[in-house]
Amino acid sequence: MKAGARRQNVVFRHWRLLGLLGFALVLVAGGWGLARYLMDPHTLPIRAIQVKGEFRNLDRENVEQVLAKAVDGGFFSLDLGHLRDAVMASPWVADARITRVWPDRLVVDVTEEQAIARWGDDGLLNKQGEVFHPRKRLNKPLPLSFRGDESKAPVMLDFFVREQPGFRQHGMAIRAVTLDKRGEWRLELVDGTRIVIGKENMHARIRRLLGAYPVLEQEPRRPQTVDLRYEQGFAVSWRPEEQS
Repeated sequence: MKAGARRQNVVFRHWRLLGLLGFALVLVAGGWGLARYLMDPHTLPIRAIQVKGEFRNLDRENVEQVLAKAVDGGFFSLDLGHLRDAVMASPWVADARITRVWPDRLVVDVTEEQAIARWGDDGLLNKQGEVFHPRKRLNKPLPLSFRGDESKAPVMLDFFVREQPGFRQHGMAIRAVTLDKRGEWRLELVDGTRIVIGKENMHARIRRLLGAYPVLEQEPRRPQTVDLRYEQGFAVSWRPEEQS
């Protein structure tokens, strides 16, 4: 009796184990089939793309067209990274965030680049010190320009931010910053005065110039070029039309 009961229990456990294994296989197969269905590019196709953001230089319709062409799947299968890369390819796009909205919509938040200065002949500089090159010319004038190696752009912007307040205290302003291949710094002020700073002690040299500005302001002539590459002072050349 006891032996027969034990055999029955063993057989029952075997069948229960087989049943559990079969159920697990059904779940795996069903999950695999569902995954294949959801990842099919034709399942739940994207039917609407909403582009959000404040644009001055970007064309909203153009961004929508770029996104529509880049859509490569359905709601679950599309590659959001690929879509973002397509939007970010525009020089005027600073950032893009893409969100799926059930069941067939994409919402794309686009941040447009904000140019604060011109860079070289065809570039622009943003407030992070990054250079970008738009295909079309900017539709507004920028009073500030930079020229130099693009890898030095953050350093040059920091230099400008640090030195501009000192000039403004004397009623002047920097309108151009140049760092040439030899490492020499040059400035141009809004009144056309050119300042040659040199390669070293830039801040101290500018402080020396600004300290002497009350004396220069008493001159009837206006400086054309100020050369700060001297240990104890600086040299001034005056505008030709104002020479006596």
